[in-house]
Amino acid sequence: MKGKGSWIPLLCVLSTAVLANEYVPLPGGPFHSSLRFGNGGDKGVVAGYQLMSKPVREVEFLAFVETHPQWRRDRIPGLFADAGYLSHWESPLAPHPGTLNFPVTRVSWFAADAYCRARGARLPTWLEWEFAAAADAHQTDARDDADRRRRILTVGTPGAHRAAGESEPNVYGVHDLHGLVWEWPWDHAGMMAAADNRNVDTESPLRYCGGSALAFSDRRDYAVIKRVALLSALSARTTLFNLGFRCAKELP
Repeated sequence: MKGKGSWIPLLCVLSTAVLANEYVPLPGGPFHSSLRFGNGGDKGVVAGYQLMSKPVREVEFLAFVETHPQWRRDRIPGLFADAGYLSHWESPLAPHPGTLNFPVTRVSWFAADAYCRARGARLPTWLEWEFAAAADAHQTDARDDADRRRRILTVGTPGAHRAAGESEPNVYGVHDLHGLVWEWPWDHAGMMAAADNRNVDTESPLRYCGGSALAFSDRRDYAVIKRVALLSALSARTTLFNLGFRCAKELP
């Protein structure tokens, strides 16, 4: 392990970087979800909220594990994360210096939830994430744009999750909701019609992915279908190379 002193310059850089990931306000309002909820409906009202403009980055998560050592990869209980948790870091307190501004990935739902709580925030609900992700740079709801639907299906590349993310912000000022990493929502376990799966440790969880599509009201939105299919198949301790998160909080 590298000496802690060698990270002092890094932590100076970190302070500036943490300040840069600001929350932006979203007004909320009536919203037609691509998901069909338990009552058979897909319409609801999203209350106004704030959302991080970018996914949480490695430099920000490093600050969290420095001050909350129970979430270091060498101390976290197996109940809260699988063996892949932060496994791409060089040591428990050493992400690769060249990736500090990349979205942090290989983080479990439990760790993401703890991070947001430690910052006086929370994970966004699926509906809040979907509300923000429906917008493009010009419209608050661009989901009927067929070209956009095709584009967000193809912008993801095998290396996209290992990039700083400099996409054009949407009309709310939120970056990188598509094409960089997938993100944990607070209520991911409720996205499947079946019972809460956070406690399920099946050997083949992804075999249930197809079932998620049955809960969609708009099957043209295949980019969202893929996302929900994946998220609903995960347990809360799962970590993936392309799964990160961002935080939300109430309006002041």
